[in-house]
Amino acid sequence: MAEKTDYEYIVVGAGPAGVQMAYYMEKYKMDYLVVERADGPGSFYRKYPRHRNLISINKKYNVFPEPEFNMRHDWNSLLCDEEDPLLFTDYSEDLFPNAGLLVKYIEDFCKKYKTNIRYNTNITNVHRDDKNDGNRSRSRFTLTDEKGNKFTCRVLMIGTGPILPHEPQIPGVELIDSYQDHSLDLEEYKNKKVCILGGGNSAFEVADHLAGSAGLIHMFNRHPVKFAWDTHFVGHLRAVNNNVLDMYHLKSLHALRKCEATRVWKTEDGKFSIEYNMHLPNWDPPGTGRFVTSGYDKIISCTGWKFINMGMFDETCKAETHTEGKYPILDEHWQSTVPDMYLIGTAMQARDRRAASGFIHGFRYNVRTLTNMLRSTYDGRELNREVFSPIDQDEICNWVVKHVSIVSALYQMGQGYLCDVMLVDKEGDAKTDKPTSGKIEYLRELPQAWVKKQDWFMDAKLAIIVTIEDTISKYPSLSATEFFTPGDANASNCKCSPFPQAVFRVYKNGEMAEELYIGGSLVVRADTRNFDGDTNPERYVNKVKNLFHRHTGIGKDGFYEQLFTPDMWPKVYRPWTQEEIAQQTKMEMDKLKKSSQYECSISILKPTVDVSDM
Repeated sequence: MAEKTDYEYIVVGAGPAGVQMAYYMEKYKMDYLVVERADGPGSFYRKYPRHRNLISINKKYNVFPEPEFNMRHDWNSLLCDEEDPLLFTDYSEDLFPNAGLLVKYIEDFCKKYKTNIRYNTNITNVHRDDKNDGNRSRSRFTLTDEKGNKFTCRVLMIGTGPILPHEPQIPGVELIDSYQDHSLDLEEYKNKKVCILGGGNSAFEVADHLAGSAGLIHMFNRHPVKFAWDTHFVGHLRAVNNNVLDMYHLKSLHALRKCEATRVWKTEDGKFSIEYNMHLPNWDPPGTGRFVTSGYDKIISCTGWKFINMGMFDETCKAETHTEGKYPILDEHWQSTVPDMYLIGTAMQARDRRAASGFIHGFRYNVRTLTNMLRSTYDGRELNREVFSPIDQDEICNWVVKHVSIVSALYQMGQGYLCDVMLVDKEGDAKTDKPTSGKIEYLRELPQAWVKKQDWFMDAKLAIIVTIEDTISKYPSLSATEFFTPGDANASNCKCSPFPQAVFRVYKNGEMAEELYIGGSLVVRADTRNFDGDTNPERYVNKVKNLFHRHTGIGKDGFYEQLFTPDMWPKVYRPWTQEEIAQQTKMEMDKLKKSSQYECSISILKPTVDVSDM
């Protein structure tokens, strides 16, 4: 019997995204194949990260019992709908485990759950046969591997992950080492002078590894370093990698320079020189300096990855890219500029620089969502939904508050990237025109940008979008952690809270009518007491009930929304006197003045760059 080579769906790459897609396609009995160039799944993690410690959190113990809630803090497990799922937290209790364990976990996942993966199949060319007759269903992709085998499909998904290094475009870059190939032998760096190009996690990972051996490390980055604790974006610099910054500020030789390398060359003594531009707003007059530093024993480029290999595709299906070819251009449901070609896995971050699409704990949900959307687009299946009928105010409001208290997808893919949608279809009394019942259709985990373009959403008389978001944008830019203080407990609409919280936005015929931030808590749950004196834990659901009644007329309103019941306020809260308010205001103003004082004689521009390392 001839081997099957034609499929409805083909996935290129059996990394965590490809394996996750295979799991769901197998579950829904879709016609698919995953092709992988290596001899097993998860091969990227056999080598990367180079220094072997993952930066994806592996937190097994989280107080609360719900498996869904615990997935919020398990950043490496794949999704599984079985009663006894295979979890990465059973492989290690280290907060940042060794990458080799992740390879073992993905291999075991493929053994435990049936998947249609063909290994040792290196795709070297992709061609799209467009019939040009307006019927996309007749167009097919043809994939050719290095042995000349051909495979065809209607829908193609690229899950090849970080496929190529994103090298700096400067003369001499071919002379230096890269993140992908630099030596890990610390003996080679003892008392050496090392320059690292880059300012992301890979650059700091290398610097951290070398910090105890290298005599001096200079890190060159043209952009300011962005810290995950400031931006709340998991892809920015993580604390686990930033020891070199600590040493820099404590005057221990290693240093970070905000500058742009423009040329590298090797000198006669075998060492390296590097030319670079540095903006100097404090100089008189302000300007840009061009400098050269010589004598480096090693220069290592750690400037990230490209997430699509354009050399794999012929002229019939070259997707458009952005950021110097680093990311593919994707639409609201991860389709590239080539029809029927989608990007999955870490490449999904091409649309997302606020949530977690670049990591397993984010794109596992994107992949699950995309599977359902593909079934709707190509197989004519309705999007998965739950129906509540007849509408009961207590039932739906209590259910949704419990749901947002434990759900992981909206939590990980926060800032409104993925959302749930409630479509409310009211029934009214013909005589009084008062709402009596009806139904609610609840759709889970859809890209919000995609939802807002759908006719069924735009035409809905009443729809509620549910997300989980933080409000860091409401706070002063880069405010220190100790100033990131709780919002007003008296506020019914908590638009300024330091913790992620559920947000309900009401839409009528596509126009937003109201938005409600229900308030956050330390554990990011709305179904439990925050502390022993929390006398009104029902305030979260009360806010939703009041919102629901305002827009449907179903049930009743007037539910109490404050943190403490009225009788408890005097027992737990003492307002400041006018003298105390004045004293606190003076303290804050003094701090602000101190932070803006510089030992600088130039007043042309407010100082923004530390040039003390020159």
